[in-house]
Amino acid sequence: MTDSRTMNDGSKSTLNLTNILLLTDFSPCSDAAFRWAIDIARANGSTLSVLHVVVRDTLTYLTPVSPSAAADIQESWARGEMQKIDKQLAGLPHHTIVKRGTDVWAAVEPELEELRCDLIVLGTHGRTGIKKLLLGSMAERVVRQSTVPVLTVGSRIAQSLEVDGKFHRVLVATDFAPGSAAIAEYGTALAERNQAELVLLHACKPRKRAKSDKFADLSVAEALHRLHELVRHSDTLQCDPETLVRFGDAGTQILEVAGCKKADLIVMGVRKAGSVLAATHLETGTMHSVVARATCPVLTVRPMVTQPA
Repeated sequence: MTDSRTMNDGSKSTLNLTNILLLTDFSPCSDAAFRWAIDIARANGSTLSVLHVVVRDTLTYLTPVSPSAAADIQESWARGEMQKIDKQLAGLPHHTIVKRGTDVWAAVEPELEELRCDLIVLGTHGRTGIKKLLLGSMAERVVRQSTVPVLTVGSRIAQSLEVDGKFHRVLVATDFAPGSAAIAEYGTALAERNQAELVLLHACKPRKRAKSDKFADLSVAEALHRLHELVRHSDTLQCDPETLVRFGDAGTQILEVAGCKKADLIVMGVRKAGSVLAATHLETGTMHSVVARATCPVLTVRPMVTQPA
C-alpha cells in the first residue's frame, strides 16, 4: 500500500509499506516483535517476510561434534521453529526464510533488495552497560546500517499493550541535522495514514543566557518555527500537530514526552556507524538510550545524506 504527499520542497514523497521484513531469533523479544509485524502487515495489506540467520557462535566450536555438524543442528532446529511461524501466518501473504551466514547484517542486506523491503521489524533485549558491550547487539547493528526504516520493539513494552497494526499518537523527535526534514516527512506520512495525533519535539541542551532573557526566548521561538516548517504542507492530518521544545538530555526528554503524551510510536533519525565496533557499543548515543528504554516501538530512519562517522 502506497501513499503520496507533498514534501517541503514541493516534490512528492511516497510512504510504501508493501513489503515488511521481520528478523527473528525465536526469542521472547522476537515473539513480541512478531506480534507487531503481523498486525502492521494486516493493517496495511503488506507482504510479511520472516528471516532467521543461522550464525555460528562460540558454543558451536565447543560441542563434541564438528562445527559443520553443529551448524546443521542449529539450522534444523531453526527450520522447525520457522514452520510454526509459517502456520501462524496462514491467510497473510508471506515468506519464511532460514539462511546461514557469518554475520547477521551481511546476510540481511542482500535480502532487502531481493524482497524490496520497505520496513524492517525486530525485537531488542534493551541491554545497556557492560552486559550489552560483551554480548554485542544485532539490533543496533541493523538499525545503524540499514537504509530501510527499522521498527524496534523493546523489552520494556508491556505485553498487555493493545496492538491493532495502527499508531494513534506519533512522536517525531528531531535535532534539525541534515536529513531531518525527510525523517519528519516520514513520521508525518505515518500519522496521516493512521489518522494519528502528531507531536514534534526538539530537545536541546540548556544555553547560557545572554545579557537579556530575549536570547533564550528567541532560541525557543526559532526552534518552534522550524518545527512548524517541517509539516507546513500537510493538510490531511487528523488535527494540527503539537510542537514542543525541551531542554536537557535528548534521550531523557524524548522518553519523558513520549510517556506524557502517551505516544505509541517514536520516530527519530539515526546515523550510520563508522565501523562494526562502533555499531555495537555506542552507549552514550541518543538513539541507543531511546531504543533500550522506550515503552513503545521506536522507528529509526537513516537520512540519505553524507554524515560524519
